[in-house]
Amino acid sequence: MFKQLFCFFLILHILGDFYFQSGLLSARKQSEYKYIVLHNLLYFLISFLCIIPVWSVPVLISAGILALLHFIVDNVLFLYTKSENIRQNAGIYVLDQFLHLLCVANVAILFVSHGYRFSLLPQIRNPISVMADPGILLGWAGLALTVSKPANIIIKELVSKYKPKENATKDPNRTGAFIGTLERIIILLLLSVGEYSAIGLVLTAKSIARYNKISEDKQFAEYYLLGTLLSTLYAIASYFVFM
Repeated sequence: MFKQLFCFFLILHILGDFYFQSGLLSARKQSEYKYIVLHNLLYFLISFLCIIPVWSVPVLISAGILALLHFIVDNVLFLYTKSENIRQNAGIYVLDQFLHLLCVANVAILFVSHGYRFSLLPQIRNPISVMADPGILLGWAGLALTVSKPANIIIKELVSKYKPKENATKDPNRTGAFIGTLERIIILLLLSVGEYSAIGLVLTAKSIARYNKISEDKQFAEYYLLGTLLSTLYAIASYFVFM
């Protein structure tokens, strides 16, 4: 019960903090408080809409608490960065996401500890159960959401300081992000069928395309290796969280 509930609330967080928060909104909320408020209003709205399939008073209260905690965390970090005159960096970003995940886990624990039930409404659960276990579908939905935009943003934040200056130009077609997403999807599919050794082939195929650059530029090779390892670790960790 806890794992399903944690995954559900985590999906709410992923939707509210990544898919319904544009890059422009994310940048502006670092300097202007009104965008903190706007982001959190959107976060609450998305959370409210997503709980309709599992509607119950305890779930509504839990989603409300989660949205409130999200607002508090955003406020605390905003005030801290403003008072210390600190621009957002990888450390601040990781701390922000860690605190949000801690809130998700604690809300799920609070829900379960009170003995509340979490399940789809019968009108939705019965048709879905004919096709597959709702818990498995929830897990795959979470994986599909987390290995795309959230993964690209998080990995980009973590490796940004190591990016070689000559590669600092933006990629208008977002080819690198698309390749990274495909890589993580393939890793998830291989994990699901137990083909663990084949993951190495995926990483090898990816490296062949950049072989000349890797062999000639040590700084790029380290940056590339760090990004690849983080992407692989992210995919594997996500699989164990959701499945």
